[in-house]
Amino acid sequence: MATYADRVEKSVTHYEPGPLPEEVEDLGGYVVSELKRLGDIILNQAIFRLERTHVEPSKPRVGDVRYADGTNWNPSGGEGIYFYNGTSWVKL
Repeated sequence: MATYADRVEKSVTHYEPGPLPEEVEDLGGYVVSELKRLGDIILNQAIFRLERTHVEPSKPRVGDVRYADGTNWNPSGGEGIYFYNGTSWVKL
């Protein structure tokens, strides 16, 4: 799970399961923890929270939406929300 120093709120949009516990007795806590993480991801998707992006996606697809940081990745108009129209990033 990626973390960013400039993030004001913790938000996660990608999920990768954590390591399985070594003891069978710890499996219940593991499942509850993983379900909470999945719930946070679903909430972030439902309210459409975008994380600040520092690099241009390597293979953008038409309709992709990203929040560019404007410094490390500046598509054209500084920090802001951009969508990919098939040829370039357009600031919203």
